[in-house]
Amino acid sequence: MLVAAQTSTRELLEDLISQRILILDGSMGALIYARKPQEPDYRGERFRTHPVSLMNCTEALVLTLPRLIEDIHRAYLEAGADIIETCTFNGNRLSLEEFALSSLAAEINRKAAKLARRAADDFTRRNPDKPRFVAGSIGPTNKTLYIQPSQADQGQRSYSFDDFVASYYEQVVALVEGGVDLLDHLRQRPHPVRADAGSVLRLGGAF
Repeated sequence: MLVAAQTSTRELLEDLISQRILILDGSMGALIYARKPQEPDYRGERFRTHPVSLMNCTEALVLTLPRLIEDIHRAYLEAGADIIETCTFNGNRLSLEEFALSSLAAEINRKAAKLARRAADDFTRRNPDKPRFVAGSIGPTNKTLYIQPSQADQGQRSYSFDDFVASYYEQVVALVEGGVDLLDHLRQRPHPVRADAGSVLRLGGAF
């Protein structure tokens, strides 16, 4: 049933792309920052006593201000977007270490996908002739494999290629569980991109 649903979505996307250009939404971060959320907004009640500042951690808002995130999705859909992206650009475990939220990576990605899915499905129900889709947003980490200036021995690294694969795999699994139709990865450096691709191939083998 899962395979049939995925095949159906892919065929629908390919059919639509053959007919016209599909419109992707704009920046999630820009609209979040335009609302000027402050530290208490990022923290919410759940992270009221969190030991690390969450300022500018837009992924935290998925859990603390889900209505804000969904409203932004709906604004883009109202403007005509065919595809909306989840609020998970920095939602991988390695990037979330900065905010001491690594343990919540799967929950954040799953919830973000569900928020986008709900908004997209609502607009599709309103106008079945214009189906809407959800793309899981996957950004680069703030870590590197090819250089680490802080490392005295440049033959050593704090993270391995397998660490990157595991981090992306966790994110991809959660996004799929949350209901995304496709994945959108911003390419930056070759090693993380290969790790990301490896995690997707691993997921395909598991399912």
